[in-house]
Amino acid sequence: MILWTMDPAERDANLVHEALKKQKDENYVVVLIEVSCASTPDHLMAVRRSYLKLFSCSIEEDVASSATLQEPLKKMLVKLVSSYRYTGECVDVDIAKLEASQLSEAIREKQLHREEVVRIISTRNKSQLRATFQHYKEDHGTDIVEDISRHSSSQLARMLKSAVWCLTSPEKHFAEVIRHSILGLGTYEDMLTRVIVSRAEVDMKQLKEEYKARYKSSVTGDVAGDTSFGYRHMLLALVGSEE
Repeated sequence: MILWTMDPAERDANLVHEALKKQKDENYVVVLIEVSCASTPDHLMAVRRSYLKLFSCSIEEDVASSATLQEPLKKMLVKLVSSYRYTGECVDVDIAKLEASQLSEAIREKQLHREEVVRIISTRNKSQLRATFQHYKEDHGTDIVEDISRHSSSQLARMLKSAVWCLTSPEKHFAEVIRHSILGLGTYEDMLTRVIVSRAEVDMKQLKEEYKARYKSSVTGDVAGDTSFGYRHMLLALVGSEE
């Protein structure tokens, strides 16, 4: 639980560095998505500065030079970790409609590597993306995440789904990660710790509500039932009580 004692930017820089060392495991690749998409632009910049100070190179350099990450996923990750998004609420409805159509075409034709997909996901502000995804649902009758999952099972598709959720509804992504970390025999402690520590002071309330609505059980109850001793007490203290 040393992660809890670290400065948040330094913590996330270390998480990214560890993820890049274990990038053959998709459970670690998704850390790059979480840090780049579920963070504020200023926090991501702070993470990038901490990474540079700690490891004497940039995150995007290490992602781009990875021998394990393959294109086109690598290209999308480089764009995401080096992005700086506008934080305002301004939305252009015409652009939202146009880009919803572009995304739909790419998804249905199984061409998620298209330049416009990477550009939209890596540059648009979160309010604009919410509007785009809402128009996608209105115009095409299905949620964009459902369509991504329906039309492709590739690693790029799974990472794109995570990016969409982290950008617009991070509680959905992190609820799923918690569930995955405690299902079956044993516990993926790295995953569980990462999520609870990183979201404890960000959106834990919304995460717990999403988890309960989707899985009909509580984060508190499931964590308590799958962990033990001091580790359990520390996690439950960060999760807080269920309302």
